[in-house]
Amino acid sequence: MYLRKILISMLTIASTVFCSAQQLSGVWSGELTAGRKTYNTKVIINEDGKALTGTVEVIGKKDSSKYYFNGYLEDNSVILASTAFIYKKGLHCLPKFKLALDSDKLEGTWGFNPVWGGCLPAVSGKISITQQSKVVVASSLNEAVVEVSYDDFEGTELVKALKERKYYALIVGINDYPDEGIPTLAQPINDAQKLIDALTTYYTFENENITFLKNPTRSNLIDAFDKLANTVKERDNLLIFYAGHGIWNDQLNQGFWLPSDASKASKSQWLSNGTIRDYIRAIKSKHTLLIADACFGGSILKERSVTMNGKAMLEMYKRPSRKAMTSGALSTVPDQSVFIKYLVKNLANNQAPLLSTEQVFSDFKFSVINNSETGQVPQYGAISLAGDEGGDFIFLKRD
Repeated sequence: MYLRKILISMLTIASTVFCSAQQLSGVWSGELTAGRKTYNTKVIINEDGKALTGTVEVIGKKDSSKYYFNGYLEDNSVILASTAFIYKKGLHCLPKFKLALDSDKLEGTWGFNPVWGGCLPAVSGKISITQQSKVVVASSLNEAVVEVSYDDFEGTELVKALKERKYYALIVGINDYPDEGIPTLAQPINDAQKLIDALTTYYTFENENITFLKNPTRSNLIDAFDKLANTVKERDNLLIFYAGHGIWNDQLNQGFWLPSDASKASKSQWLSNGTIRDYIRAIKSKHTLLIADACFGGSILKERSVTMNGKAMLEMYKRPSRKAMTSGALSTVPDQSVFIKYLVKNLANNQAPLLSTEQVFSDFKFSVINNSETGQVPQYGAISLAGDEGGDFIFLKRD
């Protein structure tokens, strides 16, 4: 009798393990409530061990949205965190879900996601979805960067792949302006050097792939962009950093960089955001990140955006990106930059092998706001009309 009980117990455990494998994969549908509104909801889940990826689509009478999520399964709890919009119509945000699994039904709540932002802390609602199909849905993000094993939740395979790819950088610092109408700056070249030191010391940027321009003219900048367009390949990653004067022109409704040979009285040597964007679109990198520590740097952004595991990093890396991080929006910023101070500090203090730009921005944004005498509010988001598809630039830590 005792042996029989043991055998029954073992069979029960085996049955439970077998039934739980891949039970979340497939198509789920139901309803999501937000205040007095109810949305038809479709969720596609791909289960890989304890890691979950997929999409959520919510459809209302006048508004709707669809976005990617990452998550994990723990016992009978399912945690999903949305990461990026596929499309959005109306006032939707990127929420976090906490669900309980009961047979073929997932029920729970959604609300504020402190990592990805977009939802007010008080905004929340309920969701109830039922599994309609257990067929594993092939991901639309089908670029095979690497094959990820079931237990590769920390991104080991992505680290291996990134080690085979080049990281290029164009670093620009402008202190000296001969034109009397443009004040000389003290810090940009030093700040640019600090960033180079952080990239080459802590991350896989090699000196031979870094172009450092000190006090360049407009022609120097155009030549550098042309060279990158002919050098950087589709597998490579590119970081562009600019520290110097920026200016906004109300008549043209556009921001400009001021090269060292610029004149405040004439726009002929100014470098427009439109030209910069066109070059960024023309350079066929996998990911391009623009970091601008200049007045009115945020004018190049399409939208504002505000800790991923290895699976999430892979999904973000699959999608091409053209992102910008700036020290402010449509405002002036000081010569003594707290933006570069905390950017370099966070890059240096990071211990993770993979670091997304979203994480960098989230970690140091409030440090800049709280320590800026001029009330700087850093910005991060996609560059308008430059080919961004929702991915992110991933920094790879040196061994």
